[in-house]
Amino acid sequence: MAPFQENSRSRLRYVADPLVLLALTGAGLSVWLYQPANDWAITTLGYGWAPVSAWVAALALTLRFRPGLLTRSWRWWGIAAGAVAASLGLLSLFHPQLGLLAQASYGGSWGTALGGAPLTLAIAKIAAISVITPLVFFPRSVVVYYAKALSIAWSGLTITWSGLCTGVSRTFGAVRRMKPGSLFRNWLGARQPAAVDSPSEEEFLPDEDEEQVPVPHYDEDQIRVPDFDAGTAAPVRDPSGLKPAGKAGLSWILPSIELLSPAEPRDKDASALEDMARLVESTLGEHGVNVAVNNIKPGPRIVRFGLVPGWVSKRGGGQRNGADAAAGPENGDGGRVKVQSILALEKDLALALKTPYLRLEAPVPGEALVGIEVPNPSPSRVMLREVMESAPFKKVAAAGGLPIAMGQDTGGAPVVMDLASLPHLMIAGSTGSGKSVCINSIVASLLLTHPPDQLRMMMVDPKRVELTPFNRIPHLVTPVIVDVNEVNDALLALVREMMRRYQKMEEMGVRNISGYRAKTDDPMPYLVLFVDELADLIMSGGLEVEPNLIRLAQLGRASGIHLVLATQRPSVKVMTGLLKANIVPRVAFAVASNTDSRVILDTAGAEKLLGKGDMLLLNNDSPKPRRVQGTLVYDEEIDRFVEFWANQNGPPLPEFSMQIDDEDENGYGEDTMLDQAREYAIRNPHMSASYLERRLRVGRSRADQLLEALADEGLVIPA
Repeated sequence: MAPFQENSRSRLRYVADPLVLLALTGAGLSVWLYQPANDWAITTLGYGWAPVSAWVAALALTLRFRPGLLTRSWRWWGIAAGAVAASLGLLSLFHPQLGLLAQASYGGSWGTALGGAPLTLAIAKIAAISVITPLVFFPRSVVVYYAKALSIAWSGLTITWSGLCTGVSRTFGAVRRMKPGSLFRNWLGARQPAAVDSPSEEEFLPDEDEEQVPVPHYDEDQIRVPDFDAGTAAPVRDPSGLKPAGKAGLSWILPSIELLSPAEPRDKDASALEDMARLVESTLGEHGVNVAVNNIKPGPRIVRFGLVPGWVSKRGGGQRNGADAAAGPENGDGGRVKVQSILALEKDLALALKTPYLRLEAPVPGEALVGIEVPNPSPSRVMLREVMESAPFKKVAAAGGLPIAMGQDTGGAPVVMDLASLPHLMIAGSTGSGKSVCINSIVASLLLTHPPDQLRMMMVDPKRVELTPFNRIPHLVTPVIVDVNEVNDALLALVREMMRRYQKMEEMGVRNISGYRAKTDDPMPYLVLFVDELADLIMSGGLEVEPNLIRLAQLGRASGIHLVLATQRPSVKVMTGLLKANIVPRVAFAVASNTDSRVILDTAGAEKLLGKGDMLLLNNDSPKPRRVQGTLVYDEEIDRFVEFWANQNGPPLPEFSMQIDDEDENGYGEDTMLDQAREYAIRNPHMSASYLERRLRVGRSRADQLLEALADEGLVIPA
């Protein structure tokens, strides 16, 4: 019966649809030809019949052919009805000179009801329809956009008012400094023909007995307005060149993600990957190792093939390859192909796949597979914005952490970490492997999600080129440190700030910075220390720098102080065992040898990376490092972030003192350290600077100074 009923309904529709269409056409013609009906139609809607008819026709067609679409998208139908009503109101603002619509307007009587006269009331009605209609159907999302629009409008009014006040004050100041005679002569000079010489500059100079007010000179870079679309209004930077203190009630505005470049399209050639999988199976099969590739994960630059070892018959039945490899042993008497036999053929696989960059992982963490990582035949970049727009990044940001976008794994999934829970990060790799881009991505991730009152930064850049572009952001507690001799004082200041925070948390009876924020109004911002070249600090500062870094790494997490250290010389003297024990999360970029890889990750593998952002990431979640393609951020994007924050005039930030006391230096005052050096000199007059380094745990330069002082006193015998 069901097919018969369906056929009957179809026949009924075929007959009914033309009849309904014919009836509507006849009704339209009758209205058009019958004069009273025609006059009524014109005076009722006027030219508003066009949007109304379009809406009604769309509704009728949807009810006829796609009724389910009406129930699913009923909110958008309401929005469309509001747009039709607003268009009728707009048409009512215009009146023809002659005809039936001279009194009813182009919108007809209905449009007059929605708009009409007076003009101010009509505009108010139309604006109310345009504002209230979206709010009724999409209350949650529309409120956010309305709030953002109000914020932009308020910022614009504030900027306009401040600019107007500044212009008026400067104008009156210039008039006050001029003499009345000079003003009159200037006016006369303006009315003379062009051939007449203009008044000299001396006439505009103040008298000798008049107080001279210095006019400051401004550079263009200090008053330049950014030329990018930030999505939110940023106040113009104060022309004085100093960081503006802000006004009461102002708040910091976070930058828009539109400042970053969008993701690039990717070409996924499944047939090429299948051919590579079959080539892997045939190459291993030729050497008597039968496997099946049943897991292919293409990433941005790496493709990972998951190999399932085949089965071997113990009774001489031979080995099985391909799809039969994962089916299990025949008659229950078979055994697996040994994993070691697959690993031994690494170079044969590299030769068959025509690539020197091949990495085997056995087994893949969490899976019963042998992983083979091969360069993707159609590689692509991982843009920073692509990872920032992912769900994991938004989840960490919503939880109030410190999200950092690291990149994508071999399967193309975003890799996001929370620096607040890591709590530190160490980055190492050879020159040009992607360390500086990784640091820039981390800084950009933090600048996008945290204003200066929630996050402060301290940066150390001995190379003077990588981190110095961030000098203008308000997040910095001090300008980027480029002198190695100033680093130890900065670390001592951080240690003192850490102990001050612990004292505050002890008084409040809380264990960490989150508990402290929950109980008090004190913001206590996060503090992140970035070091671009750790080797320069260790080699120059020696025993002074390393203990302070270790102390911050041990105790900094609960107080909200985190470290991001990078080096291009991974050696045991730089990445010491005690420092690595306190900084478990580590990132290894491409290195020259497996010895360097073992120094960074305690395992080999980094020497087989591709470079340019290809990394191995080791954190607390996995005992083995996983491969990640790092995010790419261009210098132009960094400049946009810096320009955005530099042109903001937010509320004042808490002071962070960089002054250190004598007793802060490793617990020794100046006199105490010299007294201990005298005691060593009395017992050993032939001691050297290295002896003082080991005994007093100071750097080479400080030991030389103490040795010179002892030599002046005659307590040591020069070598």
